[in-house]
Amino acid sequence: MSWLNPEESHVPKEFADLKAQFVDLEARTRKPMDELLAHNTITDASGKAYRSESFGHYLTVSITSVIISFMALDECPTLTNYRMFCEARDLFQEEKEYANATDLQLQEASENFRKTVTPIPRVECEPLPAVQILEQYDLTYHSHEAQPAKEAFYKIAQIVVANLTPNARVPKTYLQMFRDTLGLIVKPGSSSNGDASEPDLPSLLAQLDALTGLKKVKDEVHQLTNYIKVEQMRKAKGLKTSDVSLHMVFYGNPGTGKTTVARLVSKIYRALGVVSKGHLVEVDRAGLVAGYVGQTALKVRSVVEKALGGMLFIDEAYSLDAGSGNDFGGEAVETLLKMMEDRRDQFVVVVAGYPVEMKRFLSSNPGLKSRFNKYLEFDDYSPEELMAIFESFCRSTDYQVSPEAHKVIESTFLKAFALRDSTFGNARFARNLFEKIVENQANRVVSLDGADQAALMQISPEDVPAAAGKTDGRAP
Repeated sequence: MSWLNPEESHVPKEFADLKAQFVDLEARTRKPMDELLAHNTITDASGKAYRSESFGHYLTVSITSVIISFMALDECPTLTNYRMFCEARDLFQEEKEYANATDLQLQEASENFRKTVTPIPRVECEPLPAVQILEQYDLTYHSHEAQPAKEAFYKIAQIVVANLTPNARVPKTYLQMFRDTLGLIVKPGSSSNGDASEPDLPSLLAQLDALTGLKKVKDEVHQLTNYIKVEQMRKAKGLKTSDVSLHMVFYGNPGTGKTTVARLVSKIYRALGVVSKGHLVEVDRAGLVAGYVGQTALKVRSVVEKALGGMLFIDEAYSLDAGSGNDFGGEAVETLLKMMEDRRDQFVVVVAGYPVEMKRFLSSNPGLKSRFNKYLEFDDYSPEELMAIFESFCRSTDYQVSPEAHKVIESTFLKAFALRDSTFGNARFARNLFEKIVENQANRVVSLDGADQAALMQISPEDVPAAAGKTDGRAP
């Protein structure tokens, strides 16, 4: 029996995102992981040692095992699930075996699945090799990589289950068993029918640590997290605690990750119990200031109501111009300060913007400065960090940079960094450059006769914009 539905032959976007997450994990941990596997004897539950293969190999084994285990609940795998299996097999391979396979070829292979893949892995009751290795990695390097990886493996299982046929054998039961084997805990109030649990504190901190650069920001967030945890421990023991504001100021140039960090911090606050929901409401001047008398206060109150239980992130907060009497920006600030007092402990405010402008803004109103005592400085990305960000874009979209092109792009980042000013685009510049290079690569490759997979993937020096090295960092 076959199960071919042309409408379902593509790979779900969620799976593509998880592949990118695993690629980033392998790249981020490669050097210390190689040392760990080379100099330590790491064994699984059966005593088998993990040291003869790369970590990428064990990630491939683990991902494909999850897919095989759950798609085997069908008499014959669906095309979507079999395609995910093939893409997982190719994930860390330079030569992509299945990249050019047609749906018909994959369907024929899926029908012989049970003959070619034996035995079926028992992930619902046996630990995954990559998880075993990551747990040892966390112990060795004091990191937090295992937990988010467990959650990613579980999400893959959920995607496979979502693409099973109606006749599949008890998928929810196997999901429950797999979740228990991974050690994922369903938190109170969350669904118990197989939905993934909310990311916990170690997972969120691991996501923070995985961001490129931002060392000072990461250190500050870790320090703040430890402070909150200790204050909670003191409170539980009946000791006095400090009443310190958790509102924050983020200052730095564009593209330095302020919004990304704000999203993570809001979830970290939720995991710590500081806020009840952990969502982020993003707003700027236009979302707070109205053009008519009496309307600004209403807009501010409405925004704050949406942010209750989470975090209100005000980008370019200095544009409220609290020291000026020419518009209603001052009214917005006064209303916000009142709401911060009236709804104390119900939401957190983060104001963000350029360093000099933020300093002036906070000095414009006596009440502002007293509300914010946590300042996070977002430095510009170095040329090396910009290159790392660029390479992450390439990995997540199946592009490879030739050694010659790598040198040209490095030179572009060096020049842009040296010429930067307060409008330097940072990660946005890296993304703009990547997108322009991809456009140029497409214009070059489209004229080639019979372009093979390598040609479609490779970025060459001629793809790099000639004017990129002269840019001011805002766009190539």
